[in-house]
Amino acid sequence: MNCEVCQLKELEVESFEIREVLRCILHTIVFHRALGLIRPKDIDLELFEITYVQCGEIEVEKKIDEKIEQFISWIEKHPNKKSQICLSFYEVKSKQPSWFTNKIERMYWEQWYINLNVLLQPTKAPIGKSHHSKLVMDPGVGSDGRVDCRGV
Repeated sequence: MNCEVCQLKELEVESFEIREVLRCILHTIVFHRALGLIRPKDIDLELFEITYVQCGEIEVEKKIDEKIEQFISWIEKHPNKKSQICLSFYEVKSKQPSWFTNKIERMYWEQWYINLNVLLQPTKAPIGKSHHSKLVMDPGVGSDGRVDCRGV
């Protein structure tokens, strides 16, 4: 199976913007890949004065929030490093178990790589701009700073 890979250009963000930027990007991608019936939900992003759409599924929102928090934790522990988060879409196939293989195989059909360069600055957001959010996906953080958001 072929896997489409989308590598987004690196974004320069300040630490207080990470959560909102990732929420907007990840939810937009997931919304456009959603299968089945969804309940679209408009979200106004005051920090950047834009609106994006979420699927309206609480479990998806929770998963995205978890992964964003993991990503932010990694960035806080490893300042001055470029960071990448990957959102992958895949199909799960069962295989015949053998001595050296798993019973389940993931067949990836699309991957999105989001590259962030977090600028060093004071931890306070500019006055008048909101920086409160709650969100994240399904990534595992690697030693290289990549967070893998697979299986959404």
